[in-house]
Amino acid sequence: MPQHPLDISYEAVTAKIVNFTAFKNAGSNNVLMPFPSKLARNQLRKDQVKHKTKSYLPDTEKTLKAEVVILQQEKAKLETLLKQQEETRKIQFQEMQIEIDLHKVAHQVAEITQTDYFQQLQIEIASLRNTKIS
Repeated sequence: MPQHPLDISYEAVTAKIVNFTAFKNAGSNNVLMPFPSKLARNQLRKDQVKHKTKSYLPDTEKTLKAEVVILQQEKAKLETLLKQQEETRKIQFQEMQIEIDLHKVAHQVAEITQTDYFQQLQIEIASLRNTKIS
């Protein structure tokens, strides 16, 4: 232990001894190398980003193109389904109009045939037919 506050001494550590070769290898693995300059760091970052985007963009582009193709197919299916539904509704509407027209005609015919004048005409026609036959 140091006797004076500024006295620096060392103690022997028996737990683990690091040899010089390991220390030298650690230094060659950039552990003890100085920090790169700001310009070099920026260039390194740009290169890393370019590398990441180059490897990332083709995959993303492929997946996006596949999704666009799927969406276009779904859109085409929906458009054909919509056209079919529209045609079906047009046909149903036309059938409803015909049914309404037939109902209207039947009602008008009933109104005409139930009048007194029409009844008298029917009697005259029947009597004329009977006279021609005899």
